[in-house]
Amino acid sequence: MKHLHCPGCGTSFIRMTYREGTVERFLHRLHIISFRCQLCMTGFHTYSSETPNPSQGMDRREYTRLSSSFQAHLLDNNATRVDGRVTEISMGGCTFETSNRLPNGSFLELMIKPASYEDIIKVEAATVCSVRNESLGIRFLDLRPNDKQRLSQVILNLLVGQGIRPNLQY
Repeated sequence: MKHLHCPGCGTSFIRMTYREGTVERFLHRLHIISFRCQLCMTGFHTYSSETPNPSQGMDRREYTRLSSSFQAHLLDNNATRVDGRVTEISMGGCTFETSNRLPNGSFLELMIKPASYEDIIKVEAATVCSVRNESLGIRFLDLRPNDKQRLSQVILNLLVGQGIRPNLQY
């Protein structure tokens, strides 16, 4: 077994990514596996002489969604403020609980208040990628570096707080 660390930030909080596309499937046959860092978002490949555990490969998300309960609000295209709560979050997106409906594909700006002592994390651009009863699935498109850093710290705190261990082996 190989101990893996992100080449970008050195953390072991990495995740095997879904094999999408011809190139990724070809690389997988050569035992070259794709991973994504859950904190700095760096993607990388590594060779494995062993068959990788397919349990992670079933989920198409590149980032693990973590349970949370953060106050948040968004601004839609018309600058209408919609208040809600983030109930799941990752570096790539979140679940936003609200009774308001926005159409799939809507672009928006999102402000997340992780805790009373932390600054607001501003997602400059996001899109609604799924609409469910009382919630929206939101994909983050653009974060400023300082907001990305604060989000990474929040994600790390959630990973540790929820007892999720780094992926030291595969």
